[in-house]
Amino acid sequence: MSPATLQENPTVETFFNVVETETLALFEHLSFEFLEQFDVFAPAQTGRTREHEPPELMRGFLHCYYKDIYGIRPIARELNNTVVWLSCGFDRPPSRDAVDRFLTDLEHVVDKIFDHLVEQAALRGLLDSTYSIDSTDVRTMPADQDASKCYDPTAEEYYYGYGCTIVSTGSKIPIAAEFTESKQAPEETAMRVTRDALAVETPIWMLGDSAYDTLDWHDYLL
Repeated sequence: MSPATLQENPTVETFFNVVETETLALFEHLSFEFLEQFDVFAPAQTGRTREHEPPELMRGFLHCYYKDIYGIRPIARELNNTVVWLSCGFDRPPSRDAVDRFLTDLEHVVDKIFDHLVEQAALRGLLDSTYSIDSTDVRTMPADQDASKCYDPTAEEYYYGYGCTIVSTGSKIPIAAEFTESKQAPEETAMRVTRDALAVETPIWMLGDSAYDTLDWHDYLL
């Protein structure tokens, strides 16, 4: 989008206000172009170009995570907001199918992507001394054969998809994560994700809700 076109856009004032938010400040420090190197995001074998825009969709995913927006439909709805898709670098808002395919493919390489982003964040001094661990739901379309019917105890409802256990720091910068079959992750998963996070840098504080209030977790942190 050219400067002239941007100046004519009715959302330009809102756009520049959004530039000051935590998410966009993070985008200025991190590069997402490395996602295009992963085979999972490459064009299909038939030669058809995927609708994927991995760098832009990853920015969109992180934006939605920061805003506590999860699931295919809610994420697609948020990324149809003009201010949001412009700030994430899209030329036009992504379709719901594009969001669905991206999140499905992301599952296969999420560990490597987080490792790369965390390395960038650490080198740029973006991590702070407080880590927090939490689990969230990742809702997918019924066509995803690897997903399953899960229960969200917070919302007290069933959904189709996965769970994801995440350790974050600073302005909700995720530094370690693991997909799970359901939102309620087993203790072994929490321990693995915690170890991965502590391997990056040792925090002063580690926060978690009652789901992580176990003796093994406490002993490991101490």
